[in-house]
Amino acid sequence: MKLLSFPLLIFSEIVRSMEIMEIFELSQVSRRTLNYLNLARISIETVNIANGSADQIMFFNRSCTERVFLIEFLKTPQPVVGQMKVNNVCIDVCSKDVVGKIINCNSNQFGYGLVHILTHLDKIFYRMDIALGIESGTLNEMKWILCHSIFKKCSYLQFRGENGTLSNEECEYLLEKTQPTTGITIFSKLSPDFDYKKILQFSRLRVLNLGKMPLEDLKTLNSEIANLGSHQFTETDINLFLHHWIEGNSRKLRRLKLDGFKDAPDWDILLKDIVYTEWSSKEREKNYKSKYTHTEETIDCENGRDFRNKDGQLATVVHHSEFLDFLIWNDRFLKYFGKR
Repeated sequence: MKLLSFPLLIFSEIVRSMEIMEIFELSQVSRRTLNYLNLARISIETVNIANGSADQIMFFNRSCTERVFLIEFLKTPQPVVGQMKVNNVCIDVCSKDVVGKIINCNSNQFGYGLVHILTHLDKIFYRMDIALGIESGTLNEMKWILCHSIFKKCSYLQFRGENGTLSNEECEYLLEKTQPTTGITIFSKLSPDFDYKKILQFSRLRVLNLGKMPLEDLKTLNSEIANLGSHQFTETDINLFLHHWIEGNSRKLRRLKLDGFKDAPDWDILLKDIVYTEWSSKEREKNYKSKYTHTEETIDCENGRDFRNKDGQLATVVHHSEFLDFLIWNDRFLKYFGKR
């Protein structure tokens, strides 16, 4: 079958039905094929990149439940068995698993190969976001790579390394070069002088070692969903934040999740001067559904305390496991076919 002999409309339908690995390999046949793929306007949601203990370029299905293609740069050098041509350069291939949809290359080509593979993918797919995970110990060697403009397509940034510390300078550099549009996750510690205002504007925010963030910074939080761990906030601090929300602030917020509550909080302090009610099935559903990126989480709010802000927006604060969750309801009841 001579694909390029078909009209563009038919060609587009054929390649859109193909798997990502097949499209990637087809794109290397000729410059003309690559141009046709570009005209076909194939979309891909996210390219996931990880470096550090493993150097990988990963593709998942739309629900992010299954990996559908992997390009891995092996730490242990392997014999070269072939090459792939991307962005007019050749990258050595050590092995290829068609069934597992895996292409293996040697890790000494990761920095060089990453930029060229992403640039090549950008020519294939008309819409492409990048989710980038960086190990704290590799940041210096990644700096020259991140200077490439392709990383401006970054939608999500993850900074890993539980034993590392993220400084203001490193954070500024990462945000300047990648400019993530959706969210950021930080697993490492933050420097003692960390400027929290740099990260409070992201729609999705996850910081496992928050440290001594001032309450006033928490009040400027502009996220929809924030998951904050190892913080210094007390029940009194949270009470002040809840009053801040009741007064009509933090309007974008839909969920604030805080750890450090192995035991139930002191509700008298937490809800001081707040008019609240216990759960009523007439007011809202028992469960709250929260989607951070692709994975949906269900929170049991039967034991939650409900209250409203000055505009009548309903919120619940609930304790579960070792977490305290502050949840704002958009839809208080699940709707089926337009009816409760």
